[in-house]
Amino acid sequence: MSKLKCLSIKEKNINLHEVDKGVKKKDIALKFGIPPNSLSTIIKNRDKIQNYDSSNSCSKRLKTCVYEYVDEAVLKWIHTMRDKNVPISGPFIIEDLSG
Repeated sequence: MSKLKCLSIKEKNINLHEVDKGVKKKDIALKFGIPPNSLSTIIKNRDKIQNYDSSNSCSKRLKTCVYEYVDEAVLKWIHTMRDKNVPISGPFIIEDLSG
């Protein structure tokens, strides 16, 4: 049984570039150690992959924020707690949210 390989966004873009150059899909899949159906999925999601704005070139998933204002509020809360030297833990977060 082989281990599954998860390509980074950067690697997926390289795959797409290889496809555009006319390299055989079978050869690309073999070169990157992925099944041909994974390459087909990458090609199918071409627009999402190429338009994904990632500051981290090692990202492997296309993550988007559904509720951006909630994400910003949580980040602001975390920074506020850090500025006050309040240790943040799971139980503290639950207590703070319920109180």
